[in-house]
Amino acid sequence: MFLRMIKYSLIVVIFCFATCWLIDKAFPLDMSRLADNSTVIYANQMPIHVFHTQDEKLRILTQVNEVDPRYIQALLAREDQYFRLHPGINPFALVRAAYLWIRYGHIISGGSTITMQTARLLEPRPRKISSKIIECFRALQLEWHFSKNEILSIYMTLAPFGGNLEGVTAASFAYFKKSPLKLTADEIALLVALVQSPTLLRPDHHPKRAEFARNFILNLMAQKGLIENGQAQIQSQAQLPSIKTQLPREIPHLAWRLKKQHPHQKKIHTSINLEMQKKIEHLLQDYKSFLPVNANAAILIIDHIQNKPLVYLASRDFYNEEQHGFVDYICAYRSPGSTLKPFIYGFGFDMGLVKPDSYILDERRRFGAYSPRNFDKDIHGIVPIHEALRMSLNIPVVDILNQIGVLRFLGKLKEAGIEPQFPDSLEGPSLAVALGGMGMTLEQLVKLYAALPRGGEVMNLSYLQEDDVSIQSQILSKHASNQITNILTTTLDDEEHPIAMKTGTSYGHRDTLVIGYDQRFVVGIWIGLPNGSPMGPVSSRTLTVPLLTKIFKLLPNEQASPVQNINNPTMTLQNFSAALNYQDLYKNAPVISFPIHETVIELEKDENGLKPLPLTVTGGKRPYTWMINEAIFVTQCWQQKQFWTPQNKGFYTVSVIDADGKTASVQVEIQ
Repeated sequence: MFLRMIKYSLIVVIFCFATCWLIDKAFPLDMSRLADNSTVIYANQMPIHVFHTQDEKLRILTQVNEVDPRYIQALLAREDQYFRLHPGINPFALVRAAYLWIRYGHIISGGSTITMQTARLLEPRPRKISSKIIECFRALQLEWHFSKNEILSIYMTLAPFGGNLEGVTAASFAYFKKSPLKLTADEIALLVALVQSPTLLRPDHHPKRAEFARNFILNLMAQKGLIENGQAQIQSQAQLPSIKTQLPREIPHLAWRLKKQHPHQKKIHTSINLEMQKKIEHLLQDYKSFLPVNANAAILIIDHIQNKPLVYLASRDFYNEEQHGFVDYICAYRSPGSTLKPFIYGFGFDMGLVKPDSYILDERRRFGAYSPRNFDKDIHGIVPIHEALRMSLNIPVVDILNQIGVLRFLGKLKEAGIEPQFPDSLEGPSLAVALGGMGMTLEQLVKLYAALPRGGEVMNLSYLQEDDVSIQSQILSKHASNQITNILTTTLDDEEHPIAMKTGTSYGHRDTLVIGYDQRFVVGIWIGLPNGSPMGPVSSRTLTVPLLTKIFKLLPNEQASPVQNINNPTMTLQNFSAALNYQDLYKNAPVISFPIHETVIELEKDENGLKPLPLTVTGGKRPYTWMINEAIFVTQCWQQKQFWTPQNKGFYTVSVIDADGKTASVQVEIQ
């Protein structure tokens, strides 16, 4: 008999279990509202861009460990003190609610548990008896599928807090500008009260009601031992938030980019430094009066030691339609101008073709059908390689690229993960690559230049804080990288802040760029018109370099203890600082590259008489003083070229003196 009872009981249990399982499968929980939560971009653990959900809510996914435990305790004390014990519904609470409803003719107590409220938040329905029955069934399903903490997490994500705010995290940032982990007792009490009636208790709309409801919860917290009685009295005097702050929408270009790249990731932590980002944004806003009409700009700043981006300013104004502000100009392919010249010379150094102090002839010449011209439309004769790079001469760098080979150069870029774009044509890449004859992004250029202070190591660039960086390729040797850095380095105005920088101006003055770096930061700037049309008589030297100077004055000029490079333990800030000792740039005496010593020059004549003779100097330290036959011809000359018109035929001694008193002389005969 006993065994038969056990058998029948077991059959009943199995039948009930199977029935529940079938019903659960036939009517599954609808978790779509929970899945549709806001993507949040974080910087330093703070949200800096919160996206709306598909139903236009600000709904931030919240876990139990992301909220102050006192909030959960106060919430359960107010809403469902038996939450940890019941199976999803509380029969006693339901009976009590039904009795009060029958007795008074209207709802006095809802009788809903946290689990039932969660079911209603997942599937909103009109408040009637049939809806309550469905909520009970869904509550049992929730308890079947989820743990108590998981149900709390769903509730704290979906609970309404006024307007389009849903979830305690969104409410905490909107009302108090802080994480729900850092709430004070009065703030906890307000949020617990607010969920009862989000519209009627909003502190920015109904402060008296909100204050009364908050103080009621404070007293409840004191009764439950969550705070002391005296603290409840003190906290009840705290000021209510008078406004509901809009959740942040910073770095919109990068935020949308990361959202598209990581569609299933709702919390994205970036390496962006928001304080630095805002400073650069304000600086660019103040700089707009110096920009051509309708010109746009982009600025990318990375920490090349950690290889992490800190500032991502992809246009002047994301919402400016005239300037196509919604376009991400950090990722836009534009002509790089002369910014690749350092790497062409660096390859030349590594291949043994030239050295920084080698001489190269700058004269008009053709390379097949290609006939490059210098930016100043002039020629400079024999110049050292370091001067050719510093002066950004075009003809010498094309000569070096011709010796390296265009495809070999592009192959090295590809190894570094850099793939330029070329216009659709039957012709392949040409020597015009040296002068910007292709499309590259500002991001690609900054990634390349970050390799120079790291001894030629190109690393992957990731905007995610948790991503580890890795070496992608060795684009230049450490020796060549230091040589390039030596040549490019200058100082900011009169300050002792050495930076290495290279400018680039594209054909027709359509794009102006500058990339600069110091012991820690790499800064890339692009300025141009969105439609790619010429900006007029501007250059990188006049347009982008002043902005670069202002940016480096805002950045920390750290002389900190050495921080080892992640992937190259031997490359420290001390080593890099030593490499930046650019007094060596001026240890050589100036060299007169034209006229050439002991030559005969026959001057041409025009209607005004003899044509002027160019005097060209390289090396040394500016400013220069020119002398003709030991008589001063011109002083305080900052240009490396000066023009002199001899008055008579004969023999002349042409001398130059640099700022350190070093001299150079040549003797020529004028006929």
